[in-house]
Amino acid sequence: MVETAIVWFRRDLRLADNPALYHAVRHKVPIIPVYLHAPESEAPWQPGSAARYWLHRSLQALDGELRARGSRLILGTGEPEAVLERLVAECGAAYLYWSRLYEPAMLKLD
Repeated sequence: MVETAIVWFRRDLRLADNPALYHAVRHKVPIIPVYLHAPESEAPWQPGSAARYWLHRSLQALDGELRARGSRLILGTGEPEAVLERLVAECGAAYLYWSRLYEPAMLKLD
């Protein structure tokens, strides 16, 4: 199995100036870009319609940038820890990167 890295995109839905992506690229292995929709992990805050619109457009733009570079964004739903564990097992990923969030609920998740 080819060694890979998973980059978990959270709120940093961009390729430029993305610390997680920067560190993944340094390994010179194929990168699997992933976004997980898990609004329950951010409870008690739920995104409103403007935030959902921004998210939809941002994910489309990120996927477009990745496709222009020969990749694509993998979308998933569910509890992040379980989904990421499954993805790591399925692809045999040697590395998993994400950018840290600093809200108390996100720190607990990290």
